[in-house]
Amino acid sequence: MGVWPHADTFKGVESINGPRGFRKVSMNVETPSGITVAQSYMAALKACGIRHVFANGGTDFAPIIEGILRNRQDGGDMPEFVTVPHEHVAVAMAQGYYLMSGNIAGAMVHVNVGTANTICALMNAARNNTPMFLASGRSPSTETGDPGSRDFWIHWAQENYDQAAMVREHVKWEYELRHGQPINTVVGRAVDIAMSEPKGPVYLQLPRELLGSPSTNPGPLPRGRAFGTVPAVADIHAIERAADMIAAAENPIIVMTTPANAATFKALGAFAEAHAIAVHTGPHAALSSSNPMNLGRVNGPALKAADLILVLNSPVPWVPKHMQPNKDARLIHIAPDPHFATYPFRGFEMDLAIAGDPAASLTILGDMLNIKLKDRGAATDRRRKLNGEKRQALLDSRRAAIEAASTESPISYVWAAHCVNEVKGANTTIAEEIGVPFDFLDIEDDRDFMATSLGSGSLGMGLGMGLGAKFAAPDRTVITTLGDGGYMFGCPTAAHFVSQAEKLPVLTMIMNNSEWHAVRDAVMSMYPDGLAAKANRLPIVNLSPSPDYHKIAEAFGGYGEKVDDPAKLKGAIGRALEQVALGRQATLNVVCQRR
Repeated sequence: MGVWPHADTFKGVESINGPRGFRKVSMNVETPSGITVAQSYMAALKACGIRHVFANGGTDFAPIIEGILRNRQDGGDMPEFVTVPHEHVAVAMAQGYYLMSGNIAGAMVHVNVGTANTICALMNAARNNTPMFLASGRSPSTETGDPGSRDFWIHWAQENYDQAAMVREHVKWEYELRHGQPINTVVGRAVDIAMSEPKGPVYLQLPRELLGSPSTNPGPLPRGRAFGTVPAVADIHAIERAADMIAAAENPIIVMTTPANAATFKALGAFAEAHAIAVHTGPHAALSSSNPMNLGRVNGPALKAADLILVLNSPVPWVPKHMQPNKDARLIHIAPDPHFATYPFRGFEMDLAIAGDPAASLTILGDMLNIKLKDRGAATDRRRKLNGEKRQALLDSRRAAIEAASTESPISYVWAAHCVNEVKGANTTIAEEIGVPFDFLDIEDDRDFMATSLGSGSLGMGLGMGLGAKFAAPDRTVITTLGDGGYMFGCPTAAHFVSQAEKLPVLTMIMNNSEWHAVRDAVMSMYPDGLAAKANRLPIVNLSPSPDYHKIAEAFGGYGEKVDDPAKLKGAIGRALEQVALGRQATLNVVCQRR
């Protein structure tokens, strides 16, 4: 087979998605004879900005594997395919990769069974608005007559009437590639949809016979531009109305319970500080922990005291059963979709619903407030002083909690967070899955922290997302903190395998309380005076006997250590991070108390 004469066509492609860059692509790509659809598909992925595909293969991958080897031999362009031995870890890695880099990643899995294994992680991606290109094979549809026809008994059993049905509710777009369709157009459309607000995953099925067939019509690549749509700027009249409402308020606050991207993190911090407006968050990083207007978690007293609440991109700004705003407070919601149409039932009230990008909206809103508050400096100064006093009280309470926790045994979650803070360096990302409490961590950049357990609440994301973050930013130290239940959900042998095989040294801190705390908490919340409140051991909650989790990493060349003494925790974290710095994954099994 000769050298592909058009191998250099894709070489100049630069495809960094989102706000971090643009791409330049050729409008027309000729297909040399002998090139398969699988090879054209891989070239289209690379040209559309997908540089890495986290893959778990099967019999449907035969044309993909042959295509990878042909491309290596002939110089064809394609993404890097990374072997991940479980689909849940693969999809979690794609999410961590995007959150760290801003670039969309691919995941590819085996027909219906592989697709089924992605669903929990895919649900989280959908609710977190994380873009991802998920592809799967499709069981061959012919019994004879094609090199890709069925040749294993399983090919009959693995055919669904509607394979995409299992993911349809959790993706923005799904499709099956048809014979003769231009693969560049199909892939480009998928990436455009995934990267348009509200962002989210897309799904493409690829029949085996089609992947192995000659590529005759890849079609033109999209014009050189950023994928997706340009972030929408809110209606200027709506923003002015919001500015009037904020300017008239005595005690406005901002609530953002979702993670902020780089632009929103910066814009929110600047806006809040400039106008002395307190910000309350959920278990996510929306602004730096040192920002003087960061007043911690959203809480009942803050909601009751506010006469105006600006809600930013938060599907659940508070839980009405536990806390609600003052009934006279004005409510403004700003989000790409402030009604969150993908949520079947949602009843949060609002006086003004503004569709728009939060970062762009805050910038314009801030400019308007500069004018409207020009003669109200005294009111802004009063708010700044009051919020400063509240923040000082918050910091004092945190210091007291740390001091009280320092000698508690079993180890306190608060003390564990403090020890992480004391030991970690500035260039560290914490991937947190109900591990150490977010409130006690120092976060200065949007990449310093990622909460991995929210979305649809499917546990087991932490291990994969931490690996994806490390893959995207190998220069950063990654610490994954999670519970023992989340660790088991995370397919740990697959995760430790990838860490070793791909040289992705991560510190995993397992906060081991020998139970599913979230289940216990739900029982206590619903039946505070029930039998469960008096029981020491609850059915379907307890995870005893607790295994030596730290030894699992040792099987993959990692460092493992068990810690049950609070006085020794800081030293253990330091030793583990020393191993990570040497290129070796590490796991700490931290025996801790119930939350």
